[in-house]
Amino acid sequence: MIRLYASEMSGNAHKVRMALAFLGLEWDEQATDAAARSTDAFLALNPMGQIPVYAEGDFTLRDSQAILAYLAARHRPGDWDGHTPEERGAITVWLSHAANEIFNGPALLRAERLFGWSVDTARAAAVADRILPVVEAHLAGADWLVGNRPTIADLAASPYLALAPDGGIDLEQWPAIGAWTRRIAALPNFPAMPGWPAEGGA
Repeated sequence: MIRLYASEMSGNAHKVRMALAFLGLEWDEQATDAAARSTDAFLALNPMGQIPVYAEGDFTLRDSQAILAYLAARHRPGDWDGHTPEERGAITVWLSHAANEIFNGPALLRAERLFGWSVDTARAAAVADRILPVVEAHLAGADWLVGNRPTIADLAASPYLALAPDGGIDLEQWPAIGAWTRRIAALPNFPAMPGWPAEGGA
C-alpha cells in the first residue's frame, strides 16, 4: 500500500494527491503536521523534515516534483513526462518554475496569510509579478502547459496558482490561468482541497 505523508492544506502534497487520484491508485494518507515532521521517525524518511513523502514498501521518495517524475515514469511514461526530448525539456522547465518562482511567489504569499509564515512580502510579490504574466501568456494560446494533454507540468504548477487567491492574488486579472486551473479541477477523479473545489461535479 502506498503511504503519502501530507497535510490537507499543502499545495505540494496536493500535487502528489492529484497524481495518485488521476492514476486510480489507492493510498493511505498520513496526516503529518509540523510536530510530526520534527520526529526522528519522520526525519528518517526525509531528513529535510518536509512533506510530501511517498512510501511504498521499502521505497521512499521526497520532494513533490521528484515524486511526480517517478509516478509518471512508472505509470504514464511518455504521456505524463514527455514523448520527445523537446517535450521532456519543456516539462522540466515547468517543474523548475513550480519549485522556484511559483513557490517563492504565490505560495509564500499564501503561507504568510494562512499560516503566519515570516515572509519577505515585497520579494514574494515581486516574484509573483514576474511569473504570473509568463504563465498567463503561455496559457492564452494553449489548454495545457506542454503538448495537447495534461502532464506532470500541469500537476506541478497548478496547485499554488489555483490557491493564489488565498495569498491576495486576484485570478480575475489572470483569466487564462483561472480557466486552466478549472480545466484541471474538471478532470475525472480530481481530489478537491480547501480553496480549490472540483468543477462540474468531477
